[in-house]
Amino acid sequence: MTVPIIASRELSSGRATELHFIGCPSSSGSLTGQVREVYDALLRELSARGARIFSERIFATVEAMPEVERERADILGDLNDGVPPTRIAVEAGTAGVFAGIQVLAVAATAVPEVIHWSMDRPDTQPAANGVPGSEVASRICDYATVHARQLKLGADRWVFVSGLTDDEAAPPGEQAARVFHTAGAFLHHIGGSMRSVVRTWLWLRDICSWYGDLNAARSAFFRSEGLIPPDGSRPRLPASTGIGLGSAAGEAVMLDLIAVPGREAHIRFLEAGGEQQSAFAYGSAFSRAGIAPTPGGTTMFISGTASIDPVGRTEHIDDIEAQIDSTIAHVRALLRQEGCDDRHILSALVYCKSPEVEQAYCAREPRPIWPRLTLTGDICRPDLLFEIELTAALTA
Repeated sequence: MTVPIIASRELSSGRATELHFIGCPSSSGSLTGQVREVYDALLRELSARGARIFSERIFATVEAMPEVERERADILGDLNDGVPPTRIAVEAGTAGVFAGIQVLAVAATAVPEVIHWSMDRPDTQPAANGVPGSEVASRICDYATVHARQLKLGADRWVFVSGLTDDEAAPPGEQAARVFHTAGAFLHHIGGSMRSVVRTWLWLRDICSWYGDLNAARSAFFRSEGLIPPDGSRPRLPASTGIGLGSAAGEAVMLDLIAVPGREAHIRFLEAGGEQQSAFAYGSAFSRAGIAPTPGGTTMFISGTASIDPVGRTEHIDDIEAQIDSTIAHVRALLRQEGCDDRHILSALVYCKSPEVEQAYCAREPRPIWPRLTLTGDICRPDLLFEIELTAALTA
């Protein structure tokens, strides 16, 4: 029987406390019982601290997701503010069809403001609020809707966009381009830009079949936004995860992001870091980590990290244990570079290509004692078996 993982870590400043919550159910009992086990624990944490949800993700199989959502809504009650959680489809793993939830909540003098924003119709929208290169966005103005939360504390603010998707009938590469352009238009609408973005998460169905198209769409968009300068100077690339866990509704791409409009100068990116060099050098436009002020302090967002050598080649092909060990070493090297270790980790997602890989990770001794979910789904290369992403506190 799998023991449930209910973990929360706090990051506090003089004006806010962040609650990083991980809830993974036990493998015994009904699906309803598992969901109630996790969400009852979340509700207790939120109530004890007077905290409100800032971002929320559910990881479950497509078939289980409707029941998870029904039970969630019933348990959260008035704390359900109308922003849908990001619903990520996974394969059944150690915990069964419901892998768990990951929540960031904030207790502060202000509560997160809910934003539901749709683009104007194409005949009245001038190139998506003037965003350069946004012709794709202006063609889909009557479709895309952004669901977000914004927290304002004095002159500072943070924005989290949840589960942004587009028309599932479009080819995957076109869906990616549209989602990026919609995100950019929304950020311009609220007085920010892609320069405000610290980190993105890309949930990608059948990732290996179109990962090249994703990279092409992302790089083209970043060039249009000025994040990749035409003169070849250093790019400004958000940290990111691109992983083969898709939208529960069937779209090929779903996007989450966190941004700090107005505090762009306070964001620091590690294009290369730890034992790994720039991913941009081999065609993937993301930094190894992004560091930014958050309501509770200063946070390091480590991108999805796998067993890749300094020139971008997969290490330890077909060796599950070696890839697991190598990935953990790469993550810890990034943490050490910023004066951190396992104690600073607020939340982690562990991605396993197959149940066999998940079993190997869970049997590993000693296994890092991190607040984490272990998820089964595809990685961005056929020969990569394992990946980790982390959020860590630089001020803890």
